[in-house]
Amino acid sequence: MASWAAISQSYARYVGIPQFCLGILGNLMNIWIFIHELVHRRTPCTLYLLMASSTGLIQMMSGQIPRFLILGFNDDLTRVSLVWCKCRQFLIATFGGIALTFQCLATIDQFLVTSRSAHIRQFSQIKWAYRISIGVFAVWISQGIPFLVFNQIQSGTCIIGNWILNMYWSYVYFLGLLTATSITVMVTFGVLAYHNMHLLKNTARLHSADQQLTTMICMQVIIVVISIAAYGGYNVYSLATASTLKDAEQKGKDLVAFTVTSLSAFLNYGSSFYVFFASSSHFRQQTKKYFCCCWRFQQITPAEVATTHITRR
Repeated sequence: MASWAAISQSYARYVGIPQFCLGILGNLMNIWIFIHELVHRRTPCTLYLLMASSTGLIQMMSGQIPRFLILGFNDDLTRVSLVWCKCRQFLIATFGGIALTFQCLATIDQFLVTSRSAHIRQFSQIKWAYRISIGVFAVWISQGIPFLVFNQIQSGTCIIGNWILNMYWSYVYFLGLLTATSITVMVTFGVLAYHNMHLLKNTARLHSADQQLTTMICMQVIIVVISIAAYGGYNVYSLATASTLKDAEQKGKDLVAFTVTSLSAFLNYGSSFYVFFASSSHFRQQTKKYFCCCWRFQQITPAEVATTHITRR
């Protein structure tokens, strides 16, 4: 029978790596699609989804690659490089929060645009979305700077060398902001947006694309909540049993639970393209439109260009 460590290692290799590759591909496709959408249809939600995909890509590169290298191959660069020890913690603390914040903002915006109140709908404006986006980056980058200062390597382990910052990371940042706050915001406004959409479904005011965008956001909320709640639950358990003596069997089980939930948490940042593609015919059409156009452009030969030029003359 395989040991718990071997199960954890196999999961990181054979589930974590494919999950990462699909997540990176999905984010790149999202970025391509939403850039084109933003040119033709400038809405706050489109901007927020573009920002969420862009920062989610960075989060996966800085967080998930080291995670499956550590768990799957026992290769931890933070043990030997102080620069990477500091930078990885900064990137995770910064871009994880930014990506989730933009997902929350996209959910809130869908509540605004589906409201029956014209006054509430006025709060969904692209000019405010740009300003809010700048503020989001400024706040999260500022809160991540202390990790560059206090992270250090002790006894071959990268740790947060300040107990106040360590408490902030464990309780305020992850359990408070990323888990409790994001779940509360996304569930609350996701339910309200879905309710608004059904109230306006038979009216002409709500555009078909907006209806499908609301459905996309609500489906993504479900994925995010499940993945965050699973990893958040493990962290609550880990903190609650930190002072408990555990035998080798229990430690092995905890390692498997940590591997599964921590890698699943990255579904927040890499699953949106597939959720959108499955839940929206409009998104599928836009995907085919932009990528088919790109493919046709690449297939144009110099001879065809010359022929077109001569014909126009």
